Amino acid sequence: MSYRSRSSAAVLSASIFSLVLINLAFAEMSCTDVKYGNPNYSEKMDELAKRAGLPDNYWSRYHESVVSSLCSGNTKEINMLIDNGFVKPEEVQGIAKVLGKTYKSKQRSETGKSYGYSKEKFLEMGACSACADNIAQYYTKKPNSPCGKLAKQALEGNPDAIKN
Repeated sequence: MSYRSRSSAAVLSASIFSLVLINLAFAEMSCTDVKYGNPNYSEKMDELAKRAGLPDNYWSRYHESVVSSLCSGNTKEINMLIDNGFVKPEEVQGIAKVLGKTYKSKQRSETGKSYGYSKEKFLEMGACSACADNIAQYYTKKPNSPCGKLAKQALEGNPDAIKN
């Protein structure tokens, strides 16, 4: 083998080796890595948050639900989380990409947008997070109930409704 052939073979081998290392460094995580109960669960979720580009590299219980749902194929749960504003479609896309899963985001429904908007307004009025969530649920899903009607009045600025 000539010097030139050996040199070319060495460069080719080094190139292949470096490509293998690069692929290992950016290998996608598996659902097993981020399965609740895994001894390294928190560390793996931290890594997933970074790789997926989640805001501030932070993950929440809603991101945990996205992971669980992606791994089990439960897209209805993911759609609900997006529709209600608990996670953003781009966060789900990032998580799906890291896990090697395919997910096609759907647009938020008008009810979902209304829920997100009204929950924020109820929080601004001084309701606790769980309370704002409950009121927004009644406002959007049971608008003709007594609570749904009171929520509507509060959003319209009725001071007695806001107080109640």
